[in-house]
Amino acid sequence: MAPGNRIVSAASVNSGSWNYLAATYAADLVTPLGVTQVLDEQVMQLSGTSVAGAVALMLQANPGLTPPLIKAMLQYSAIPVAGASLVQQGAGTLNADGAISTAKVIRTDLWAMIDQGLLANNVSILASGKTLPTPQTTHAGVVHKWSRIVFGGGNYVLSGNALFTNNQPIRNPRLSWANGVLRVTSPSYWNGTGYPSWQCVKSFSSSEVNAFSPVNAGVIVANGLVGVSSKNGATGVFRSASTLRDWLASGSGQVLSVPLTVSQGVILSEGVILSEGVILSEGVMLVRA
Repeated sequence: MAPGNRIVSAASVNSGSWNYLAATYAADLVTPLGVTQVLDEQVMQLSGTSVAGAVALMLQANPGLTPPLIKAMLQYSAIPVAGASLVQQGAGTLNADGAISTAKVIRTDLWAMIDQGLLANNVSILASGKTLPTPQTTHAGVVHKWSRIVFGGGNYVLSGNALFTNNQPIRNPRLSWANGVLRVTSPSYWNGTGYPSWQCVKSFSSSEVNAFSPVNAGVIVANGLVGVSSKNGATGVFRSASTLRDWLASGSGQVLSVPLTVSQGVILSEGVILSEGVILSEGVMLVRA
């Protein structure tokens, strides 16, 4: 989330003249601020979040990011508001610095490689010599810990470095995964002289996928930590995002030992290693570690 109502920011001017919006609606956008307006330092207020601006900066830092990966980075690097639940704030407040620093360590040809089917799942997507940044951001001497929360499939809370170090199927923008419904959108391209075979889209087709592994081994599933939703019990969507962040930071959560496989709403395989030392192997056998 990000603040979006009456945001005070720099005003675009032309030779000292107000921009059209500020000039036309000065009574609403300028006068209420009650500040002395100095040339080249004019400010005005408007409504709207800075998320789009943050995404633009991320793409400037790395034009190879896919939309699902951008969304995941924004969520993972978000800063939870103390005491606010998942339903109130999602993963937390926008942290452009954290999202951009994460974007910078990913290979810049990622989208092209995925779109052309040249990048296998679970291989590294980090740029050569790069590592993930420490999941915290410091502002004015204060350390803010990232949420480490990524939402997937409509009802999964995911976490872990593997979401960004390795290629995950959900990073492909052609795939849609929501509440067990799996669909893939396939483009067909124009071919001919001067037209690269994978760049000029002619049409799209969409079809259901019978079975799909949205994330691979190594990803953390935090559904067990979130719990069943209860407002009185402060669990599920009412769970404090900062509490969930602290649990994930301490190593809690379920680490997938095999890819998470979904078949039209049915979980076929969810092999996980619990941080408490209990190994669940392919959803069948419990073995004490």
